[in-house]
Amino acid sequence: MVHGIVASRLGRRVVLALLSAGLSVSAAPAPAGELELALQVGRALPFFKQTFAFDPGDVLPPEFPVEASGSFDLELNGGLALSGAVTWRFSENVGLEARADSARVNLEVTGGRVSADLGDLIPGLPSIPVAGDLSGESEVDRLTPFSLNLQVGFGDRTRFVISGGASYIPATTVAATVQVRLGLGDIPGLPPITLPPIGVTASATLDGGFGANLGAGLRVGLSDNVSLVIDARAFGFPKRELEWGSGTDLSPIEEALAASLDPIEFQYGFFQATGGLAFTF
Repeated sequence: MVHGIVASRLGRRVVLALLSAGLSVSAAPAPAGELELALQVGRALPFFKQTFAFDPGDVLPPEFPVEASGSFDLELNGGLALSGAVTWRFSENVGLEARADSARVNLEVTGGRVSADLGDLIPGLPSIPVAGDLSGESEVDRLTPFSLNLQVGFGDRTRFVISGGASYIPATTVAATVQVRLGLGDIPGLPPITLPPIGVTASATLDGGFGANLGAGLRVGLSDNVSLVIDARAFGFPKRELEWGSGTDLSPIEEALAASLDPIEFQYGFFQATGGLAFTF
């Protein structure tokens, strides 16, 4: 709730700042009443990353003779970004922009190394190294915010444009799985043995919500009605939480793993850099 209030206040401040800038513009104007359609493609640059500590003492029951340590990270990586915007300039330098953006992001799971030696835990047992990795899989829907912005332009043939305002992002499905897969090695007369993995998943459809966006770019005139567009933009939305293991049947070991992990505090925010063409009518 606090994040939602902050995002709402940020959106209002962006609009007020842009309106003030637009009223003070004295550069050569674009015609009032002009309609612009812009289509762009580029790359999204998310800024979510979270590290989870893994304490095997909370996961493995006393009768399970393995100790391990490590950690793993969840990080969003950017992919293809698409955007379309329609702007109506109701004065010479200020316009109202309606836009839709769609960003492909990948949630990468990076695991740590775990290891132990059964020979240190059971008296009389020879050295039997136990080693493995924390690994995982993940999936995230495309992030598709819809925005209504105030746009301010500076210049004539080449224009510097700032726009920002309120954004809404629909519900998004996010899933992440982390596994601990251990193997026994160096047992005389036996090949390496891989133990069944221990894993837990966090999966949910996160509620949509309101946030804010702010961008800046250039319009370089190619003809009277066509311009080259270069735009950099940031989106920010309230965080959402995912609980590990919720809504699934877990073994006692998996329940202990889920209980030992903090919730995923998924951050919707991302930057994007795009370029394309704008058509005026």
